[in-house]
Amino acid sequence: MNKRFHIYILSLLMILVSCAKSIDEQPVSEGTLEAFFKSRLDAEAALAGMYGEFQSTMIGEGQYNNRITWWGEARSDNWERRLSYSVNATNEIEFNGLTANNSYADYSSLYSTIGRANLLIKKLPEIKNFAAPGSPIALTPALEASYTAQAHAMRALCYFWIARVWGDAPIRTEPYLSINDQPEAAKEPQEKILALAIADLELAYQLTTKNQTPTVWYLGEGAICSIMADIYMWKHDYDNAIVWFKRLFAAKAPTGKVYNASGALATGAGGALGDLQSGTTWNTQFVSPASSVESIFSIHWDYVANGCACMAGVSRTMNEPQIRMADPLWTEWPQRSTAVYGTTTATTDLRVRQTYNITSATNQPIRDRSFWKFYAGTFTAATATAGYTFVPTLYTSNLPGNEQTNVYIPLYRLSGMYLLYAEALNKIGDRDNAVKYLNLIKGRAGVPLVNAGQFAGANELENEILKERQFELIGEGVRWFDLVRTDKVKDVMDPILIARQTAAGNAATGWGSDKRKYYWPFSTNVMYANSLLVQNEPYGGQ
Repeated sequence: MNKRFHIYILSLLMILVSCAKSIDEQPVSEGTLEAFFKSRLDAEAALAGMYGEFQSTMIGEGQYNNRITWWGEARSDNWERRLSYSVNATNEIEFNGLTANNSYADYSSLYSTIGRANLLIKKLPEIKNFAAPGSPIALTPALEASYTAQAHAMRALCYFWIARVWGDAPIRTEPYLSINDQPEAAKEPQEKILALAIADLELAYQLTTKNQTPTVWYLGEGAICSIMADIYMWKHDYDNAIVWFKRLFAAKAPTGKVYNASGALATGAGGALGDLQSGTTWNTQFVSPASSVESIFSIHWDYVANGCACMAGVSRTMNEPQIRMADPLWTEWPQRSTAVYGTTTATTDLRVRQTYNITSATNQPIRDRSFWKFYAGTFTAATATAGYTFVPTLYTSNLPGNEQTNVYIPLYRLSGMYLLYAEALNKIGDRDNAVKYLNLIKGRAGVPLVNAGQFAGANELENEILKERQFELIGEGVRWFDLVRTDKVKDVMDPILIARQTAAGNAATGWGSDKRKYYWPFSTNVMYANSLLVQNEPYGGQ
């Protein structure tokens, strides 16, 4: 027995020593931060990781997790739930009854991207201490400036999304380098978050070499200007927004063309149809953004690397979508501009059939399988007896025949910025030039042009601009923010919510008057992880 006892003690000591040793050793398959950021290759890997995290956040790391839609559009009049496939999250969005348990109320993925940007900002200057200048792995001053600019721009973009979705929120500008770093933080005012984003973008713009042909997947000169103009529009600072619109116009598209050279010279000047993708090839900017004169910044989603995009409502999976294009948009848009072709009346809006299915037969209601904006197809011009057609390459009589395709979602493109510029011009009283830029989009789409005299006042013209943005940009994550920015949520959503509530047998209370509900609650998971965080009102009782 004594012998067995000694064997037991010896075995126990061996286990303890082995465990102690394993605690001190790093896994062979994993690197450490101390061994990273030593070369240009490390910097480029970290930069790719930052973009990859943002792409995953917006498109989704799984089926129907496309947060660009849930945050930027789903609460608007663009989409509605499909009752047969609804879940708690979509029901809450449908009836404006958000709770902290909603799966899309979690902001963690955006802060993860911010964390990667923070790490780049902190570590890029250190690489010169390890890679000798002139060596193949050296990070040149020009590359360091470019990568630093992109990190600051990405941090700004993420904080802009956070400010628009949650309002007040924590700010983190340092990376987590130690387990002892404080992970918890209290909310900061939305205005402070936006000020940080503006400062980041100003630095990014300074660091970025101007008049260069950009890569559409990266945050270059045009993207930085676009985000900045968007932020100032959100702040209702139209003078500063116009400054950045004109700087955007001076930048280059991925094709090498200056976006709007004459428009950069004077407020309201410039603008031409040649600045835009043609109406008959409108779809090209989504399936091949690098070859479009109006691309600014797009998300690159490669199915080989990332799997199916599988975005609810926006891109397709072999499963049934949870949401569909909402009434009245689905029925009214094709009727807004029509012409007679022989005995047939059809839409003249060149975007309609390049956006969604209004005629093709399916084995389900067309409306439930309608959206194909981001897929390639064949455009056939109108004839004397038939309107134009657009047939997507990947669609069969049911769902797409092949879901394994790349999907590129634009965050910013020139059409959207022209319409936002029109909104700014209208706000400063320049209605004639506001209409000029509005008509660029209408003219390209093949719908009747308008003139300033048709609108009784600035509010009516603004409504027309916003309606055009709804048509032009559906699926691109902007409609909800348009309604909030212009304070038109109640005007637009009240009758829609009353109709939904009535159909469900609920009290027809409509949107209500509590503008705090423009913002989302913080998710339960986030609240548990951060004891300093106070829930957004009016969700505090959840």
